[in-house]
Amino acid sequence: MWSGRFKFGDGWAAYRGPADANTAHRHAAIQIAVAASGAVAVRCDDAVVRGRAVIVPSMTRHEMLPQEAAVTAFYLEAEAPLGRALRRLCPGDTAMPAPSAVETMFDAADIAGTIGRLSVQLAGQGGAPVDPRLSAALDCLRHGTGAPGAVRDAAAVAGLSTQRLRELAQTELGVALSQWLLWQKLARASRALSDGAGLAAAAAAGGFADQAHFTRTMRRMFGVTPRVAADMLG
Repeated sequence: MWSGRFKFGDGWAAYRGPADANTAHRHAAIQIAVAASGAVAVRCDDAVVRGRAVIVPSMTRHEMLPQEAAVTAFYLEAEAPLGRALRRLCPGDTAMPAPSAVETMFDAADIAGTIGRLSVQLAGQGGAPVDPRLSAALDCLRHGTGAPGAVRDAAAVAGLSTQRLRELAQTELGVALSQWLLWQKLARASRALSDGAGLAAAAAAGGFADQAHFTRTMRRMFGVTPRVAADMLG
């Protein structure tokens, strides 16, 4: 069963515990699944990728295969420095075993230490800074309520048309702005669950239209329901 726990940080989240049944899903974050011992297995379409650490690029449809041994799954936001650095080091759109130079940075038992090592060793490898106009728009959206018209308003704050904002997001983040927004909603809702909110309240905190929308999005992007997630986040 999913009996582990989630942790959240600036631009990242992580789950540590056993991997149980989940449906094929995809999300805007870059995922790195790390085995505490042996190998972790991730199915992408009809292929199964195995390794001590497996990298799943943004928006890659995948399913982590169940295993009782502890697994740590790191989720790095596409626009964060770590996410951008990993995109440059591990380009592509399918899951792959992490290159040895990257694998050695991950410790399944030490989430904070791993993030610290990544921050130091990958510093400056993310390429050119994110366009400041895009950064301004994303910051506006990240701290907003997700109300209708939010993208239009964020584009105006950044001095961009809505279409140009969407184009910049796709180019620089590697994912559609709509998918990035769904990830942010899930992150807000998940933090609310972690703080003890009920499912309906968490859905509202994330900016979802209702609990049903929250449930559909959680299943599509994580392969589990909010009720299962609440047990991991409680």
